[in-house]
Amino acid sequence: MAAPQYISNLSGQKARQAEEAKQAAVQIVQDALQKGFYEFPVSFYYTCSDPVDSYKFCCIPTENFLRDLLAKLKRVVFKEDKNPEESKTFAYVYPGDETCTVYLCALFWKVPDYLCKDSKPGTLIHEVSHLLGTDDVTYNELLVELYEDHNTLLGWSGPMSGDNPKDLKGRPKEEVVQINANSLEYEFETMINHEGHYSNKYSCCGETKRHSVCRHRSTGHYHLHERFPRQKREMQERLWETSPREMVRYVKMAGNVCKKEHVRH
Repeated sequence: MAAPQYISNLSGQKARQAEEAKQAAVQIVQDALQKGFYEFPVSFYYTCSDPVDSYKFCCIPTENFLRDLLAKLKRVVFKEDKNPEESKTFAYVYPGDETCTVYLCALFWKVPDYLCKDSKPGTLIHEVSHLLGTDDVTYNELLVELYEDHNTLLGWSGPMSGDNPKDLKGRPKEEVVQINANSLEYEFETMINHEGHYSNKYSCCGETKRHSVCRHRSTGHYHLHERFPRQKREMQERLWETSPREMVRYVKMAGNVCKKEHVRH
């Protein structure tokens, strides 16, 4: 458990920053729902071939999941953890915590206020998703790339960067796994985020809401389930499983993205 001597309530500027980050995350998820940036994930077959006319994305959240995420975000309360051992930590939560407490650490105050890689709103989306039972199946920035070939869905998944991104060979079948909170965060921060600058409106799409997602980003992956119903069915029973018997906390750290720590009772 967190060392109680380092845990405190927020006040002053930090309380305002945390509340602003919470409201930003709420508005971003609301906007994704309004723009229909959700649907149902699908399974696919692994291929080592280079995809043609592919769909690139990090994850496919469902409408119900985004609505549950929004409800949790609205309930979030904050504590600060000043433990020196958490100096490289953004934030963490305890899954199953009915108080919906997010513990903010040193790095949280140093990251951008607006949606981008490792931002305050993105961090909150990530951590609060753990309160819904998401896991972190990889600590890499996972990218999924799929394409259609003779009515079959083929593709690969691997780190977004690196010398060998297609490093998951040997696994005959891959899934677009929605229990990965990292991928959920990166879908918001990199895949559906605005690419233009903001000056009363975004130059990329004309959106006037500062905390929003971009309607001009490619969202074809949200509709794959319509053409591949069997792959949709294969995923329906595998989403967002969690084990309430295990006491853990999820810690987002610099360099490691997020790690799962077992907690002593």
